[in-house]
Amino acid sequence: MSRKIFFLSLILFLFHGSACSDIAEKLSSVRPKTIGDINLYTFSSHDQYFLSDAQPFPLPADTSIEDALTSLGKHLSETYFVHEHMDPQFKILFEITEIHEIAKLPDTLRVAVINMVDMERYAMKYFFQGSTGAQTTFCMLGATFIQPQLDSPLLDGLIILYNGEPLPELDHINLSGILTPRLFKYVAKRAIARTKTETVGMEQESASWFLPCVKNL
Repeated sequence: MSRKIFFLSLILFLFHGSACSDIAEKLSSVRPKTIGDINLYTFSSHDQYFLSDAQPFPLPADTSIEDALTSLGKHLSETYFVHEHMDPQFKILFEITEIHEIAKLPDTLRVAVINMVDMERYAMKYFFQGSTGAQTTFCMLGATFIQPQLDSPLLDGLIILYNGEPLPELDHINLSGILTPRLFKYVAKRAIARTKTETVGMEQESASWFLPCVKNL
């Protein structure tokens, strides 16, 4: 019970300034319960830019928000959160604990609580250590779950738990409290733009190689 009060207090504190004073926290039917027709992305890590190789992550429009977050978490578990010294029996997993909706004109704000299950504490050994590694992990979690590049992000706020408990402030990053889209919007958009530019460049290079071959036929 105390943990729920803690989360709700955090949510109300973050959005108090922008919410109308006479609107209390409550579920709202204004915002769709499914993801709709949006373009989700997943990312790879980059030593300099934190995120790179943005790839479309298509899901049906009628996918629920919870199922979308579950799918994104599964992708993280199977791609980014993998290390050669990890026992495959003890993967880092993500559980969607709660999804709160807060009434706010003209729409609603959506805040998810996601539990990072890491019983062997591999993340602390391999993914939260060092400035670059920790910042990359920070961006990977926020950009993947929040999808901040969207005009209306998948989430307006994200709370990350670690084995069921609030994460303490770490050496190089702060994952405590509520993470918001503005923290990750630039790095996510940059990764998507760089990937599209690189793809166009590769296509042009392939075309420049192919056309002389056609002429010589």
